[in-house]
Amino acid sequence: MDIRKQLIILILVLLCAPVSAQKKEKLITLKFTNIPLSEAMPKVEKQSGYTFFYESQQIDIKQKVSLNVKNETINKTIAALLKGTNVKFEIDATHIILYTGKNNKAISGQPQNISGTVIDESGEPIIGANVMVEGTSTGVITDLDGKYTINAPAGSNLKISYIGYVTQTVKAGRNSTVKLVEDSKTLAEVVVIGYGTQRKSDLTGGLVSVDQKKLNMINSSNLMDRLAGQIPGLSVTTGDAKPGADQTLRVRGENSLSADNAPLIVLDGIPYNGSLSDIDPNIIESLSVLKDASAAAIYGSRGSNGVILIQSKKGKKGAPQVTYKGQFRMSQPQQTIDVMTPDEYITFKQDIARLKDGWSGDQLAPENILSASELINYKKGVTNDWQDYIFRNAFTMEHQVGISGGTESTTYMGAVSYLDQEGVVYNSAMKRYNINLSVTQVLNKWLTIGIQTQFIQRDGGGITPNIEHAVKQSPYGIYKDENGKYYEEPMDQSLIINPMANVNADQDQTRRNFFINTYADILLPVKGLSARTTFGYNYRSDFTGTYYGRDTKDGRTASGKASINNEHYWDYTWENLLKYNREFGKHRFDATGLFSVQQTQKKTSKSSAESFVNDDSSYHNINAGEKNKTVGSGLSETSMLSYMLRLNYSYAGKYMLTLTGRSDGYSAFGANNKYAFFPSVAAAWNIASESFMENAQNWLDQLKLRVSYGSNGNQAINPYQTLDRLHLTNYIWGDGGAGVNGAYLANDGVGNRI
Repeated sequence: MDIRKQLIILILVLLCAPVSAQKKEKLITLKFTNIPLSEAMPKVEKQSGYTFFYESQQIDIKQKVSLNVKNETINKTIAALLKGTNVKFEIDATHIILYTGKNNKAISGQPQNISGTVIDESGEPIIGANVMVEGTSTGVITDLDGKYTINAPAGSNLKISYIGYVTQTVKAGRNSTVKLVEDSKTLAEVVVIGYGTQRKSDLTGGLVSVDQKKLNMINSSNLMDRLAGQIPGLSVTTGDAKPGADQTLRVRGENSLSADNAPLIVLDGIPYNGSLSDIDPNIIESLSVLKDASAAAIYGSRGSNGVILIQSKKGKKGAPQVTYKGQFRMSQPQQTIDVMTPDEYITFKQDIARLKDGWSGDQLAPENILSASELINYKKGVTNDWQDYIFRNAFTMEHQVGISGGTESTTYMGAVSYLDQEGVVYNSAMKRYNINLSVTQVLNKWLTIGIQTQFIQRDGGGITPNIEHAVKQSPYGIYKDENGKYYEEPMDQSLIINPMANVNADQDQTRRNFFINTYADILLPVKGLSARTTFGYNYRSDFTGTYYGRDTKDGRTASGKASINNEHYWDYTWENLLKYNREFGKHRFDATGLFSVQQTQKKTSKSSAESFVNDDSSYHNINAGEKNKTVGSGLSETSMLSYMLRLNYSYAGKYMLTLTGRSDGYSAFGANNKYAFFPSVAAAWNIASESFMENAQNWLDQLKLRVSYGSNGNQAINPYQTLDRLHLTNYIWGDGGAGVNGAYLANDGVGNRI
């Protein structure tokens, strides 16, 4: 009885098979001309329901093909498509197999189910890996155990990919296991964060990183010029365009009405209080900006204005490499201010006289409306374009010589650079000398030490012309007198003097900056546990000496005028870090603890005097001044003590959580509010790593959802702002005695956060 049933079923199958085949076969209507085969195949697949198989090394999918069929079978359609090419084909139930050469199929064997497993370097299964048959649109994703089953001809190639891992191509085979390796250029790419580095894919806070390639896109000797427009939310504003002038940096706008709004600068892990225009941009490796509250909370009372982390170049293993970079540039004003021509100026003066004084007729003659000095040049037919005097073509020369290299135990990098830059405004200039050195020494398996140091000297230019006066000057004003000296009042107006009146003054500006950072990395006996101690010291001195001699307007009025300003600043930072970093299967965990001490000191002194016998001593003999002698000095000191703990957790590279807490004690805070605690929490979901996003991997690099909360502070206040302050006042009447008044009474609520 069983044999009968089997025969009946077999007969029914044989009878129904042709009918079924006829019902499934679709007639194709397509028309296109001279398009690549790679574009033509998806069109055929869409209408026919068949899938193309081919070996990419044998089939040129860029070759152009044409097709014009109407209600044709799949066989005739493919024959017409491949006409005129060396490509042959075979068709089975659901596949179109392409190959070249006689009996030389690119894909051997009939399609069959191929199974396998995808794992990572630790042997853990990868969930949601993309498995594609090369040269086709056929693909599947791995399940919760990293397993896959795909219909592919034996001998075909499978492309296996997953975000953050190197894509691998393997031969299709039964029960194969494929191990994917992390891609060092994507998932393992690390960026500098506060107190360490982190894989870019694991970030939870708002951080933007700019690498050396992007910084070099703009050819400027000023680091901040190279940053402009590179980072969303970071504004770089230039208030004074003279060479070496400091620019205004703001991260996401202004945060305080009374305190400083400048972001915290951290150079090689140590807070940097110098000028960014002092740093040679050619030694910068990367730069990161911490923008949101959770990312900046790790710097506690200094993080509310954002944090800029700068990483300088270090030596790399290899033979010594000597580099030289030289540049010569010319600059000129992009445009000048449009002012009145001489004829327009005469008309302007006539209009004033007509409207103000009611003049008319001969009263409006130039002899009546121009000043005596202007009239001299008017009669001579002499006019002046004052912007030609204050602006110029400026030249810049820059040289840098560097050497880098290293062995397994020692790496080094050194560079010496020189910059000579003129400004487009007369007398504006800067000369900068930079010496940079970085050495890393591996002493043994558990101890590595290093040192990074910079020395900078910068010399400024002289007194620059008054641009406002140049724009407002009369075209008939006298530029120089018969002795070749600058005419003090070209248009006989004391409020608008010659813009070049003080450019002959003596002025020397010298700034020196020494920065050193030493560190030791220690691997402790516990797996994943390490320590780092860092000591940084920064010394900066500023000197400005100025003398207005009798060949200047101010010096002529005061019979010589001299001043000297000195500033000496130093700070040190000692930081101790304890880190624990482990991975357990799909769980990645790291913790960072910090103990930090910082102290700063700034001393200032200044002196000035007027009325000198002659100009021979310049500003070097201020005591010889007979009038208006002034002397002043100042001292400010601060200290800070900090503790911090940060916990990072990541699961499967998809779900991240960061918890941070920092406590800062700062000497400038109020008496009853010396310490403040700054917590933050941030979570992120890497949506692009989910299995349901596998079809978007070809066009989507990263899609991450972040949510964060953080508390920041602003300690950029006067060091003694929270103390009681007294003010000395001289009595107007009586014996001229002095009295002491309370200028400010502190209250316990003066805070440490905004």
